[in-house]
Amino acid sequence: MLSDRTSSALTGIAKATLKSGVRVKHLFRVMTHYPELWMQAYANIYANDGATTPGVDGTTMDGMSRDRIENLIKLLRDGKYAPKPTRRTYIPKKNGKMRPLGIPSANDKLVQEVARILLGQIYEPVFSQHSHGFRPKRSCHTALQDVSVRWKGIKWVVDMDIKGFFDNIDHQVVIKCLESKIDDPKFIDLIRQMLSAGYLENWKFHDTYSGTPQGGIVSPILANVVLHELDQFMVEKQRMFNKGERRAENRDYNLLTGKITVLRRAIDRERERGCFEFLTDDIHKQIKQLEEQRKPLSYQVMDDPNFRRLHYVRYADDFAIGLICSMEEAEVIYKEVESFLRERLNLQVAEEKSGVRHIKRGFDFLGHHISLNVHNQRRRKVRCGRTKKGRNTYQTKASHRAQLFLQIPKEKVWEFCKKKGYLKGNRPTSRPELLHLSDFEIVSTFNAEMRGFANYYCLAPMRNLGILEWAGLHSLFRTLAHKHRIRTPEVRRRMKLADDHVLRYEHRGEKKVLKVFKLKYRKTIPQHWDREMDTVLFTANKTEILERMNADKCEYCGKTDGKFEVHHVRKLKDIKDKKKKASWEIQMIARNRKTMVLCTECHDLLHAGKLQGWRRNVNQKTENGEPDAMKVASPVRRGVHVSTTRKEGP
Repeated sequence: MLSDRTSSALTGIAKATLKSGVRVKHLFRVMTHYPELWMQAYANIYANDGATTPGVDGTTMDGMSRDRIENLIKLLRDGKYAPKPTRRTYIPKKNGKMRPLGIPSANDKLVQEVARILLGQIYEPVFSQHSHGFRPKRSCHTALQDVSVRWKGIKWVVDMDIKGFFDNIDHQVVIKCLESKIDDPKFIDLIRQMLSAGYLENWKFHDTYSGTPQGGIVSPILANVVLHELDQFMVEKQRMFNKGERRAENRDYNLLTGKITVLRRAIDRERERGCFEFLTDDIHKQIKQLEEQRKPLSYQVMDDPNFRRLHYVRYADDFAIGLICSMEEAEVIYKEVESFLRERLNLQVAEEKSGVRHIKRGFDFLGHHISLNVHNQRRRKVRCGRTKKGRNTYQTKASHRAQLFLQIPKEKVWEFCKKKGYLKGNRPTSRPELLHLSDFEIVSTFNAEMRGFANYYCLAPMRNLGILEWAGLHSLFRTLAHKHRIRTPEVRRRMKLADDHVLRYEHRGEKKVLKVFKLKYRKTIPQHWDREMDTVLFTANKTEILERMNADKCEYCGKTDGKFEVHHVRKLKDIKDKKKKASWEIQMIARNRKTMVLCTECHDLLHAGKLQGWRRNVNQKTENGEPDAMKVASPVRRGVHVSTTRKEGP
């Protein structure tokens, strides 16, 4: 937990950045004089999947200690710290190409996380409400909700794609943007070193002259810092472009409405005289004819030249602009944004993926297809007057404000099902790679995959998601049938429970059921969300890992003096899958943790494969009275995870 002194320093940074024309100072001093900040940074990233992934120097988060943090701070204070090159690997993109991914060394990750915390304190108070990527309490869902809630009545969409954004960010532009808010040469120089550290590919060094390394902890916020200039440009453009409070009323619509009103008053007069109802049939027919003429009309002028609106939303480097204006004005906006990106940020627009589109054609944004919902032209009753007896009279007005409709692209559902192995061709199939798992793990795997995909599209109607449920359920049944060598209908019959399918199992003698995921369990998100800007930016939670590190106690042998380090394992299932375990492994499973605080002696013995039960008590008996034979742990190299489980065999 951060001390009052450290919290006060971070709060002071956030307050200073809100003052107009004030640049923040002493960031480097905060980095090198507040060890609690580094401990909190470690607590933020220690559980990441990449914590045990080695960089170019082979080190990982394994072996983290206060001495290691103090050594890093000393290197920074003495000016001897230099970021190491990232280790480059590649991950597949959706279009079949490969995306470069940089893996920093463990110490560089920690330094970057501290820098990210400080940059967050500076920029979160001033970031635009139109920015949703890599920010607290914001996500793809908030960006999509912004579009579906605010973008009403738009006619044109400026859809833009930045060519190779993360690979082509100009380092000089990044530094210039940082210097506009930060007055600390040492901190700026540290960021410059991170950007120009280079990368190793096939053990060959390459310099980096542009771009931020994808995979680096500080890269997302640096990307937001650069594109904050675009956000400010769009906010100013929005202020200048918007015109009028509302559209003008449609004269033709009002004329027809007036005639209908006159005829309805004539009917009221005839009723007051006590005439028969059939005598007003001709008037009713005239009203119906006029209403049919009025139906295709809007009560407002949709092409009103005195009414314009500009809407803007951005998630990381994906952004879109919605416009209510003429096509010529939309093309001018496109050219102005393209010119700003090229001249101010030195970024190029991918012309083949960008352009001005009519909303009826729709556009793709964050994996959704967004188009005009022509079936949602709302009608509402509006009071238009009173009769002589004081009775209100109403008429129905048609609203032609275009309602945007989020759709799930069918091809994305098919692509996901084939990628996960639910389908072979267009038919469900079993997944042989899961046959070695238990039934519980197989069902949990299918549940996690289907739930994650369905919940991402929770804002869109379930249309097309039926493919996911059909393919996932049938693939699950076929996988279990393959494993137990029975027929698929028999598996379906055994798992059937009312309207659900469940897996029955026992845990500690208690009978339980695990429901198979279905679309009816899909998460729902409120249609409206809080758009207020966050002013409280950094709250240091009291994390368990910090409490365990500060306890100065070895969790294996109980030693309370000396130096202590944190041992990491990649996955707990690496231990659980083995039948025989060392006593230190049993303790980690019992705590259900991926870390264990050890004294340096126990940690060295563990990595040497010699962490034996005598460290606790040689004569310790197990519950059944037999001696503890689980004495030996598998060898692992310090800093590089190989395995934490004992190998079977002679």
